Amino acid sequence: MQQPLKFQINNQTFTVTSHPGTTLLTLLRQLGWFGVHRVCDSGDCGACTVWVNDTPIHSCIYPAMRIANQSVTTIEGLSTNGELAPIQQAFLHKQGFQCGFCTPGMIMSAAKLPDFASPEELRLALKGNLCRCTGYQAIVESINQSRSQINTDTHRCHVVVDSPSFIGKNIPKQDGTAIVTGKASYTADFVPPGLLHLKVVRSPHPHARIRKIHTDTAKALRGVVAVFTYADVPRIPYTTAGHAEPVPDPLDHYLLDQKVRFVGDRVAVVVAESVVIAERACDLIEVDYEILPHVIDPISAMNDGVVIHDEPESLQIPDRDRNIAGQIFLESGELEKGFAEADFILENTYDLPALQHVHLEPHVTISWLETDGTLVVRSSTQVPFHCQRLLAQIFNIPQDKIRVYKAQIGGGFGNKQEILSEDLCVFTTLMTGKPVQWEFTRKEEFTATNSRHAMRIRLKSGVKKDGTFVVQDMEVIANTGAYGNHGQTVVFLSGYIPLSLYRCPNKRFRGFAVYTNTMPAGAFRGYGATQGTFAMETQVDEIAHQLNIDPVELRHKNIIRPGDVMNLGRSSADHFNLIGSYGVDECFAKVVQSLGYISGTPPIINGSRRRGVGFAVSMQGSGLSKIHLASVKLSLLADGKYELRTGAVDVGTGSDTTLRQIAAEVLGVDISEIKIISGDTKETPFDAGSYASATLYISGQAVKLAAEKLKSKLQTHQENDENISVDVAYTADESTLTFAVQGVEVEVDVETGKIEVLRCVQAIDLGKAINPRICEGQATGGIAMGVGYALMEELLFDEKGRIVNPTLRDYRIPTAADVPPMEIFLIEKSDPYGPFGAKGVGEITTNCTAAAIANAVAHATGVRLRQLPMLPERVWRAIAFH
Repeated sequence: MQQPLKFQINNQTFTVTSHPGTTLLTLLRQLGWFGVHRVCDSGDCGACTVWVNDTPIHSCIYPAMRIANQSVTTIEGLSTNGELAPIQQAFLHKQGFQCGFCTPGMIMSAAKLPDFASPEELRLALKGNLCRCTGYQAIVESINQSRSQINTDTHRCHVVVDSPSFIGKNIPKQDGTAIVTGKASYTADFVPPGLLHLKVVRSPHPHARIRKIHTDTAKALRGVVAVFTYADVPRIPYTTAGHAEPVPDPLDHYLLDQKVRFVGDRVAVVVAESVVIAERACDLIEVDYEILPHVIDPISAMNDGVVIHDEPESLQIPDRDRNIAGQIFLESGELEKGFAEADFILENTYDLPALQHVHLEPHVTISWLETDGTLVVRSSTQVPFHCQRLLAQIFNIPQDKIRVYKAQIGGGFGNKQEILSEDLCVFTTLMTGKPVQWEFTRKEEFTATNSRHAMRIRLKSGVKKDGTFVVQDMEVIANTGAYGNHGQTVVFLSGYIPLSLYRCPNKRFRGFAVYTNTMPAGAFRGYGATQGTFAMETQVDEIAHQLNIDPVELRHKNIIRPGDVMNLGRSSADHFNLIGSYGVDECFAKVVQSLGYISGTPPIINGSRRRGVGFAVSMQGSGLSKIHLASVKLSLLADGKYELRTGAVDVGTGSDTTLRQIAAEVLGVDISEIKIISGDTKETPFDAGSYASATLYISGQAVKLAAEKLKSKLQTHQENDENISVDVAYTADESTLTFAVQGVEVEVDVETGKIEVLRCVQAIDLGKAINPRICEGQATGGIAMGVGYALMEELLFDEKGRIVNPTLRDYRIPTAADVPPMEIFLIEKSDPYGPFGAKGVGEITTNCTAAAIANAVAHATGVRLRQLPMLPERVWRAIAFH
């Protein structure tokens, strides 16, 4: 017989009965303490940290039964008498957060850390708490400030040009207080009455046809409400990618299908009164499979005769017999002529792995029906309006009868530019009439969502003796996995961006997104440009070495300049991007100066250790010109304050703050006078969503235009006007380019192959920094993600395409101890197209890091690494056989 537990939470006494096996995390959330966040359920991330009798513990692995007669403190109990604790104040002041999902656990751990003699010891002590957004630099600064060590806090962000008023000021993120007190409400922090829970049976086979599904035993389990299979759902092909219409992707996905195409594909759906019952029912479902031949290598998939999408209903597949989900052919000039004119030719092949986004908040959706029949979808999504449109198409419901809105979002990085959880959640709500929640487990995030596209890139370049580029030929074969979402567009940018970066009269790009029986690939910060940049920037560095030309000089000599047109396969009138403001020269100068780089300096040798420096440059477009639509409604309210309604989505980047800064600047009022409502298809006008570095550049310009329009209207309005508001819809005619230059210093131990990044400097040509601290956070977070790409992150597949490292313990992302000190320069030259001269900054910060590290390793050791990640064993082998 279960005994009642009596305990205290934040000085409140509770007496409850808890089932055996219940974790403290689950119990706390059941009691309404939502500041404790579920991420890993394995004790690996620290997001669920609370204190039991003042001792920090990971509540996801702590049995609830153990808190009998104990005292528990959560983030909500850290403040006293309404006053923030010193650690909360410091995190607020230094903005040691972005999306905020890790922040409560980070604060609870940090508050109990002892004093450390060095920053390195502090970073090492933080290894138990993971953050995917910030790059940890602001977190370390926050902890230092909380201990009154402000003098030891070296702030490493520099804005080259100051700006007046609200533009250019470090206005605190407006959601900061809610984040540091645990009051920020994420999708799962809401429990409507009668909530049911959804779980999915997933395929154990990479390629199979379902003969029969036996569901009777599962249906008979007490607490199971419904079980659904492919026979119960509408058969409508769609893409999960959140793109504007007309969508460029294959329409190759179904709610449920009779055929499964990767280990982890959806087979059947259970809806039950609890997660535990739903999981148990999934285990009771028996499936009879006809096993089909499978293929996991994209090159083999184009030639071996296995057809993954043989169903005739799927559309927009360029070559289904060869498993080609997308293909791109672009050419300018004459390739043969270029190679004939070249004095030096270099050809290499580069292998880039699949990566997981590891946003700490999982995919989660809650759907329900209002009394008037409106379907409401609360979801952690970057694209609420695209989601609304797709749901309307699948279920034949008018769009105005569907409301999709986002709560606080715990990171996305492109993986939430997909409709992965909303579709089945909505289907089960429509079938049962009940509220339904579907929250992915961490294993599902690793095995059944999306990855960065794994690519094999062949790059061949021809140059003159003086380093002038004359010809470049790139071929990309990308593993797009079992479905083609984002495949064509990612492959396009993997060639278009790096091949357009340098002046070169003869260019060719051939790219293929290829189906395989592996987890799908999708959108990921950098969106293909990251992979292409690694190939281009490491080869450019190698060319410089072969020609005995300084690598910075070679880049500076050939990089595009103002007035150049991105004409790879396009006419000058059909440009996709263009150069607006241009601060690349200043970027190079700042990075070189900060690193103290002197051309020709040899590596530093200290026993088995070798130190070297490396550089890389990249560019990224700001939004999608002529495609990405942003709409804004701005009103003067009766109380004299303003209301900004925008469909834009803040995924932790601070856009809810920067958009208000723009409006406040135009209207001449304090930012506190502007209320914002965002990311809600019922309450806000249309916005394409948060992706492609578009929010500031396009949504921000829409806000600026709306504020100017309202300001003009207010100058002529009459006192008896009842409704003083304006509406603006904006699509950019020009997608201007943001540039970044990065330099790193590394140390390589030639006896072990271990790489340590000692310093990292990045200068970003961003036009205007609307909020420098937010821009700095984007840079440090992007660099940290690049460090992971370079040194440790890789999804590993077995011979069946099954992912064998689907946990945070086995798939390593950078901890605070893995990230080097970072110095950021924000180079301001006002852009003629962006709001107040600003350009996009969200993706560019990741692109250079891996290439710069690889180039630094080459400088240190003389060895070129063309495969990521640069694991110690790979580095050691390369050095040993060099």
